[in-house]
Amino acid sequence: MPASKSLSAIVITVMLLTVVVPGLMHAPLLAQSSVNFSTEYSSGDVQVLPYSQAWYTWININGTHTIFLALHSTEYPSPVSAFVGESYNTSSGSRVFVANAIMAIEVYNDTDGNGILDANYATAQTELLYTIVMNASQTFQPTPVSKASVNGVSHFRWGVTYGSIQAILVKYSAGIVGSPYGGGLPASYANIDHFTFSYDYSVVGNATFLKTSYEIGNVTLVPPTSPNVTLKSLSLSLLHFTFAVSSEGYAVRLNGSSTDFDSQTSQTSSGINVAQVIVPNSLAYEFRFNDNYTLLTNPPVSLRAVYEAAAANSLPSSAFQGQGALDLIRVQDYVRAALPSIAGLPSSSDLNYTTSKLIYRISYPTWGGVGIKHDPTYVGYYVPNLILTSLPVPGFPMIIVYLAVAVAVVATITAVFVVKRTREIPNIASSRG
Repeated sequence: MPASKSLSAIVITVMLLTVVVPGLMHAPLLAQSSVNFSTEYSSGDVQVLPYSQAWYTWININGTHTIFLALHSTEYPSPVSAFVGESYNTSSGSRVFVANAIMAIEVYNDTDGNGILDANYATAQTELLYTIVMNASQTFQPTPVSKASVNGVSHFRWGVTYGSIQAILVKYSAGIVGSPYGGGLPASYANIDHFTFSYDYSVVGNATFLKTSYEIGNVTLVPPTSPNVTLKSLSLSLLHFTFAVSSEGYAVRLNGSSTDFDSQTSQTSSGINVAQVIVPNSLAYEFRFNDNYTLLTNPPVSLRAVYEAAAANSLPSSAFQGQGALDLIRVQDYVRAALPSIAGLPSSSDLNYTTSKLIYRISYPTWGGVGIKHDPTYVGYYVPNLILTSLPVPGFPMIIVYLAVAVAVVATITAVFVVKRTREIPNIASSRG
């Protein structure tokens, strides 16, 4: 039985690259007070919270920066939270910061067979049954960044694995504030064998490629459970938010359309195979949503992943609020203070996930609690080898779109959203029915 008081974190993934002079040295894995931004690539630990460290990977190549942080603890079961982020200059001269992050793991019944989680809370309709809140992991295994040449191209690879994860299956209950994204009644405890985030980063020409691999182990319900609770025949969705910062503004476009899309104003969700972040006269970032996932059966099966650009009304208005809501303060101060070095952005940057222009879901229609592996790819378009000579003025126009891992899974490089559950977990038996 999981402890009644424990840490809980929604997986968050962010992508960041910034323009500075690349270093030439590789720093070894070690604990330290801050990231050494002068190195070409390094991994290590930094203290970000009284009870948690952040294991980091830092890459500085061809005028770009990549930063990755994954929370863990040596004193308590490790919170499950990780992010990676990118920032750079585009061909039009705009400075841009783009990120995506997993904000929730959703379990739904695909009643109409279209593969996606259909939900419109404005009309009180949803296929959502539960969210999975990852309470804590018993093990944390990092893989430090390594550099290898593949056909003359440098690839940087790293990752982390959270093992033996204690989780809670929280059921959707209409009328409960935040249910089931920030509150609600538990339907069952669960064990997740592992959650692995691994990355392969490379730069080819004026494009950066970030292959993000998520591997989610088998999910097993742990008694006691509420009546009729099962994962059999149900589907899984990773809810992401995207955010971007641009010195000249930006727009989101889907499937090659010339029409701007905004999750906050759109009234309908729609299937997508590509999403783009556009700054004036320049393509800045591309989400490639056209691939398969692997269901880890014996033998494994390759199936089509389904992507949806989600309207804000596909989430309840109280999502991520109420009891158990996201705590925006914990790691935020540490990351914000480092922003000038990481991204050339002011440490006063303000974040608001409720303004995300691109909320999207990666859906796995065939799941039923079986392990999954998936490798989405993100592409950034930048100007190679530019040198950042001065930091942007703190008051320059900034638009921030906040996404959630992903990713594996996401949070932003300017803030990590950690769910800290120090309250008493409701008794499942008393919540039955």
